[in-house]
Amino acid sequence: MRAVLGIVAGLLAGFVIIIAIGIIGVGATFSVPRGIDPYSSRQILDLLAAMPAAPKIALLAALFAGGLLGAALAKRIVRRSWAAWTVAALIAVYFLLSVGALPLPVWMQALPILAPLIGGLIGDRLVRGIPVVAEPVEEI
Repeated sequence: MRAVLGIVAGLLAGFVIIIAIGIIGVGATFSVPRGIDPYSSRQILDLLAAMPAAPKIALLAALFAGGLLGAALAKRIVRRSWAAWTVAALIAVYFLLSVGALPLPVWMQALPILAPLIGGLIGDRLVRGIPVVAEPVEEI
């Protein structure tokens, strides 16, 4: 039960931080031009392609921070590295399925997948797992 709770909490925390940093970072660095139809996929793709570097970096920072926080929280609750990697991998797979379908340059498809994995690696390393306890030795 602890494992499921840790993974769910890590995913929720990871996605909340991705959304929060994404809204703040992109909102501070980019404003959508007037006349963009949010239901037109062609206009959205053109907008993404024309977006300057600052909002793209803000989105990558959000993905990195989401992977880091989600993995760290999952490992803190479960106390095992596999929980941290599960959260980081699920976040990366979500963005693989989301971004991989878009006709974007390879670097714009690869970095959103790598960012949560790198964050997950650091989050896993920052939190200690269950300490290894030596078996008690019986005295004869």
